[in-house]
Amino acid sequence: MKLFFFKCSVSEDLYGASPNKDGNPLPVPGGGKWLPIEIINSEHSMSIIGFDKKRADSEIKKWGCHWFTTKGPRDIYWGKDGPPKK
Repeated sequence: MKLFFFKCSVSEDLYGASPNKDGNPLPVPGGGKWLPIEIINSEHSMSIIGFDKKRADSEIKKWGCHWFTTKGPRDIYWGKDGPPKK
């Protein structure tokens, strides 16, 4: 599985990983956007600081994406709207 990595334009230390090249279903917080930063095969993604492949696989299976910082995973919180509808 190829993973697409994104950086949040309104946060200094928030990244996302998704199997979708357009970033879906990464939400757009505060009017910002997700910027594609790298496309790598998931077997080599352990080299990205803060990326946790085991947690990412679990969250991508459940939510379709995974958020992380350089210090590790960040909990996905969808707020009152809930997770994206499939």
